[in-house]
Amino acid sequence: MRGELITPDGEILRGELVMDGNRAKFEECECKPEFVFAPTFFNAHTHLGDSVAKDPPFLSLEELVAPGGYKFRVLTESSEDELVEGMKDSIKIAFESGTTALLDFREGGIKGLNLLKKADDLGICLPLARPSSLDEAEKLLNQALGFGMSSTRDHDFRFLEELREIARKHDKMFAIHAGERDSEDVESALSLNPDLLIHMNKADERLLRKAMDEGIPIVSCIRSNSFFGLLNPKNYRIMAEYDRWLLGTDNVMIAKPSMLEEMHFASLLLKNDLAIFKASVRGFELFGGDMGLIVFHRRRNFKNSKNVLATLVRRAGVEDIEKVLLVTLIYD
Repeated sequence: MRGELITPDGEILRGELVMDGNRAKFEECECKPEFVFAPTFFNAHTHLGDSVAKDPPFLSLEELVAPGGYKFRVLTESSEDELVEGMKDSIKIAFESGTTALLDFREGGIKGLNLLKKADDLGICLPLARPSSLDEAEKLLNQALGFGMSSTRDHDFRFLEELREIARKHDKMFAIHAGERDSEDVESALSLNPDLLIHMNKADERLLRKAMDEGIPIVSCIRSNSFFGLLNPKNYRIMAEYDRWLLGTDNVMIAKPSMLEEMHFASLLLKNDLAIFKASVRGFELFGGDMGLIVFHRRRNFKNSKNVLATLVRRAGVEDIEKVLLVTLIYD
């Protein structure tokens, strides 16, 4: 297959892709491109469990996703089979739109983690568990990448401190939401020295830059912020210049777990194709998972493209995807 290859750094090369089992070799040459090859995406923040509650009423952040809110009432009312089938469908949607790793905040402790394992036939989910007790946290250590917690305002702070110590002791991740609706939970989140921050869209600029100076990866979920009326282009532009900025799709009930759609929306606000593209793939480098290769044909959205990276970020859709390959790419 001959085409243009977009590297994880955003460089565009022209050549031929030769398949060899679970490896793909790219050989540069002058040719007429028939395809566009791109690395698969890393979705750095999902809540797959609420796939059973798609397209809820337009409620406030607290009414919809806070403990005891709409989301958790629907989850409580849903059967285990419904939860598993919902997650399974969402994982398939993510994969078919080019994602081969999802960093999922898995609510529900051990039970919630087991449900995700049943749903993840493709083996592409990287779970961050949410324990309800220290005893449960210890039991989750060997089954998850670490812990993923909501805002400090939702939990007893001493409990969060103890979880953070458990994670550090066992070389596990500690991730937390902060700065989503305001900046009031940011300092307390930073005091925990987290390994990952979710949102920070409403964080005070001083605290945002402090997190960046400390090298903490930050995930933006821009469509979700828009749903709740919490967009903040100023903070996104600051984060777009950060080499540990990532993108995620957040709650499935609000937004389809498609990184293509997340990039399209982000491009309208930021007008920075390269930064947005890198934010959609750099999770592999930071957190693991298997980067594969997306093969796009040039018959629809890529037809007449003057810059395939810009087209990928702004326009490409599942209708352009020929294959999603779980292969190792080798450059010649």
